[in-house]
Amino acid sequence: MPLIFLFSLAHQTFPQLQKRAYIDTTKFDRPYEIDYNRFLQRKGQSLPNDFSEGTAVSEEISVGEKADTRSLSIFGFDLFSKDIRNMSKEDEGFFVLPPNYRLGPGDRIGIYLLGNVQENREVMVNIEGKVFLPPAGVFYVWGLKMGEFKNLLTKKFSQYYDNFTVDLMLLQPKNVLVSVVGDVVRPGKYVLSAMNTVLDAVILARGPTTKGSLREIQLIRDRKLYTSVDLYEFLMSGKKESDVFLEAGDRIYVPLAEIKVSVAGEVKRPSIFELKPGLEERLTDVIELAGGFTDFAFKDKIEISRLQESGQRELLYVNYQEISNGDSSQNILLKNEDRVRIYSKLEQIHERRVAIYGEIRRPATYVLEDNMRLSDLILKAGNLTRKAYTLEAEIAKIDPGKPTKFVKVNLDKMSSGSNGHIDILLEEDDQVFIRQIPEWDVGLLVEVIGEAKFPGKYSIVKDSTYLSEILQKAGGFTEDAFLQEAYVLRTSTRPNFDKEFERLLNMRRDELSDLEYQYLVMRQNSADVNLVVVDFKKLVYENNRNEDIVLEDGDVIVIPKAPQVVTVTGRVAKPGGVTYVLDANMDYYLAKAGRASWDANIKKIKVIKVTGEVLDDEDVKEFNPGDIIWVPRKSDKKFWPVALQTVTVMAQLASIFLIIDTAINR
Repeated sequence: MPLIFLFSLAHQTFPQLQKRAYIDTTKFDRPYEIDYNRFLQRKGQSLPNDFSEGTAVSEEISVGEKADTRSLSIFGFDLFSKDIRNMSKEDEGFFVLPPNYRLGPGDRIGIYLLGNVQENREVMVNIEGKVFLPPAGVFYVWGLKMGEFKNLLTKKFSQYYDNFTVDLMLLQPKNVLVSVVGDVVRPGKYVLSAMNTVLDAVILARGPTTKGSLREIQLIRDRKLYTSVDLYEFLMSGKKESDVFLEAGDRIYVPLAEIKVSVAGEVKRPSIFELKPGLEERLTDVIELAGGFTDFAFKDKIEISRLQESGQRELLYVNYQEISNGDSSQNILLKNEDRVRIYSKLEQIHERRVAIYGEIRRPATYVLEDNMRLSDLILKAGNLTRKAYTLEAEIAKIDPGKPTKFVKVNLDKMSSGSNGHIDILLEEDDQVFIRQIPEWDVGLLVEVIGEAKFPGKYSIVKDSTYLSEILQKAGGFTEDAFLQEAYVLRTSTRPNFDKEFERLLNMRRDELSDLEYQYLVMRQNSADVNLVVVDFKKLVYENNRNEDIVLEDGDVIVIPKAPQVVTVTGRVAKPGGVTYVLDANMDYYLAKAGRASWDANIKKIKVIKVTGEVLDDEDVKEFNPGDIIWVPRKSDKKFWPVALQTVTVMAQLASIFLIIDTAINR
């Protein structure tokens, strides 16, 4: 499985991360976004509460898709991610004094005389490179090694003391001014300790750019090339023999990297590697840089994509097994921009699957592993639910091109191993079905909401519990209960698909007839529920058993609060509720609602009584709280047909008049 490396000095592991994350550092040519949630799920981990989307992360990530070499980091660039603004102070005293260390202005040295003479002294090399040590006096030490300085002191003090020894200790190294130039992020001059090395100076300059070299860093001293530093030697083995301590006036030059090769796939360290010019590194060398193969590396066919002079790419394939057997011709010399990919054995294997459905906690498709039996699959799927029918499960044996075979399994007997029932060994594409116990009903509930004394949920017995029983358990009604508008809400189980409604949805308004438009509006405004009509007043106060209904699971009994308004709606200035006034008439309520509008049809006003009865306005004797006054709109007059008929009649009359006039004037 391909790997993508996100280097970090800390290499900390995030046990739980979340959502989408991205890699966005100077190590990459472009940000690389990953689905971190999906990645963690593959590792069996979950997400932390404090991880926000879009966070930059640092971790070794294994993804199921083939790794894109453009998303690989350049090996070694994680070394420069550390904050080193105070590096010279933080690292002071953590180095072993190099044997070739030479004294210079700024060095502070502890001198310890032992034997007959017990003295401790501290001296600092001055700007002229001299020290003052009485009684020996002033003498020049610039450029001396510590051993040479010790011999000089012994010679000087022997003129004044007998039977003594000299020990030296470098208490504080001098500071040196060096230049870091070339392809580094922050070229310039830097003041460091003489105990720092070329690597430290490059780190202080924030490291090479993405095009800079890590393997050919040049140290120029006294205007000559003193040495070249290969940081890969330090990164690979921790050895610092090639890293050189700094001296005043040193110039560190980071050239462009000439050869880069990417290695992706089943290696332990997928990355982009720089090859050292003139070293002629081959495929085996780059595999070694990448940490070697993983256990799943497919070595029989390693892919090398090579950039041609024409700009096109050519594919080369190498059998690494033959290289291991001594065939050096397969060990290709790598070139700039080569892309090496090591495929996974897992990608070459056909993934077998089985499926389990029904009364199981995690129904899904699962990878079929060798020796996987039915009980193993049930365990992987989280085990059976409480309502699983264990007396008979079914396994569909799928064999492409042949009729499906069905095997019945008694799960109870299989688990006990009785009556010859065995735990069936699963085969590829098997489908397991766990049915539900017939007529399984647990926890059937209805809910009473509104103006009941004890609203809430109540348990019922299927096909046995009546509405009156639940109303009695609810303790009756409050004083504000409005039984005329009480109802039972039952979720619809009818199919929702309406071909006519779907057709009208795709039409423009000007393409619809008035009836079609009214139907469309009605369907859009209708809820996917059934209202069970019950006359609660007759049921409660008259004990009319014809109004009693058998409740079903999920029913909601709604007892609304009695309204204290008369609603005026339709074509009025201020539609809404008007406070109920005893003995008030139609004119009072219309006046409170701002009177009828200019397009109102006042001759067709309807009153919908709280009982549900619909009356014309002249038939209403009195109003009650909850009544609705509806003022309809005048129907639209069709002007052009009337105008056309008028013009036609006028033209006919004009013709008749012309004929009569002509006849008379003859």
